[in-house]
Amino acid sequence: MWFTVALITAIFFSIASGQNAFAGAVGFGAAATGGNDGTTVYVTNLNDSGTGSFRDAVSESNRIIEFNVSGYIELASAVSLSSDITINGQTAPDDGIGIMAGEVSASGQNNIIIRNLRIRQGTLDSDTGKSAFNMGDTSNIILDHCSFEYGQWDTVDAVGAVNITVSNSIIALPIGQQFGAHVETGPSTFYGNLWVSAHNRQPLAKDNTQYINNIVYNYQAAYTTADTSGDFYHDIINNYFIAGPSTTSSGDAFFQVNAGQTVYASGNFIDSNKDGTLNGEADNTVGGATVASTPWADTSLNMAMLSAAEAYTSVLENAGATPRDEVDSYVVSLVKSLGTEGAIIGSQDDTGLSNGGYGTL
Repeated sequence: MWFTVALITAIFFSIASGQNAFAGAVGFGAAATGGNDGTTVYVTNLNDSGTGSFRDAVSESNRIIEFNVSGYIELASAVSLSSDITINGQTAPDDGIGIMAGEVSASGQNNIIIRNLRIRQGTLDSDTGKSAFNMGDTSNIILDHCSFEYGQWDTVDAVGAVNITVSNSIIALPIGQQFGAHVETGPSTFYGNLWVSAHNRQPLAKDNTQYINNIVYNYQAAYTTADTSGDFYHDIINNYFIAGPSTTSSGDAFFQVNAGQTVYASGNFIDSNKDGTLNGEADNTVGGATVASTPWADTSLNMAMLSAAEAYTSVLENAGATPRDEVDSYVVSLVKSLGTEGAIIGSQDDTGLSNGGYGTL
């Protein structure tokens, strides 16, 4: 019942705020309209380029992208999105759709909606300076129910991004730098996401940020502001940080939060004992930051409908692209071990999954 109530509340909140990306959209990216007034274009093959390809479909603005095929699209080079588009991965049949072996870039674009898309860069991309998803210097972007794995530079790079939301998504198993997400400028919203086995940046928040109902597992450093981030405001509410085999200090759930930051932290839990049971303790101590008595964003408390424990159940059931595939099922199984399984990896091969670690769609 609590999940239904939360969803209804989120839908009401979205409508009341004039947000129109889709029913239930929340946060600063939810005002994006994407290509919803444009032409529907269908991806009809898994080719890297050419007629009917994903690359061709996203090459022009004012489009709604839908899929008549399922499986992986293997990129030979980074693919660039246009502004004013909606990508509906949930329209793909069977196991759904995934992008592998290269970066998906929205760099310099605006007004984009992406849902139910798997983006898995991995070592098949020879350009180690690129990320799984790049939205640098963008505005009005929402990523919902997506799955991001095997990012090399950052999994999600959002330097210079304005008004973005990452919601109900999986950000896991980064390689290379082993980072989750890097955000500058903002504001940004991270809501209901599952972060797994990253060295740091979950996210690196150099902006005014909402961070609500996230689950972070097997971290070395989780929510990070960095000593050079400038002075920003952070609403960190009802998140669960769960130590794993790679966690050397559970207190690094809040990392490099310096005196320049203003933080409203409430309802957060840290499970530090790695004993296979969810039995964390409340922890809202956020370094040397100025402690705020109220959130900076007037929408934050309305979004925080789930407690940290309720968020754990909901996120593990619902985060990521649907239907849940081999890679995401593996990621969730690590989290469910509650401290006994998981590692920060250097290649998708380290997972032992099929298709060279990418999993089979």
